[in-house]
This record gives sequence, structure tokens and C-alpha cells, in this order.
Amino acid sequence: METLLRYLQVRAFGRGMRGRNTAWFVVGAALWMVLRARRSEDVVYRTKLLPGERLVINAGRSGPTSNPGS
Repeated sequence: METLLRYLQVRAFGRGMRGRNTAWFVVGAALWMVLRARRSEDVVYRTKLLPGERLVINAGRSGPTSNPGS
């Protein structure tokens, strides 16, 4: 499936650039975004939330840290 999408992407970009056809260029860009999204493996945690539940993400430090070198 990915090989077909990549083939269509290359062909669409080629037609869009060579013939200055905006529609083909847009198709190529959309396929590039789809392939890029499929390649991303940054998912660390996935869950379903029920109504009323919430998920809090905190990327900062939660408290003082100890310095073992001092």
C-alpha cells in the first residue's frame, strides 16, 4: 500500500511541477502528508476517555530534584 502511495505521490509532484498544474501538485502534497503521518511512531500512550474523564499531560518537572554531585 505504501509503495502505491509513494508512486502516486512522485507522479503527482512530477505532473504538478512539470506542467504547472496546481491540482496535481495538491494531490502530491496530500499524499506526502498521508505518508508522513503513517510513518510517525511517536505514540507513547493511547486510551479512550469516557464522558467526564480527562487526561492531564505535564511535560515540566514536578518538584525539586536532588543533585547527587553536590
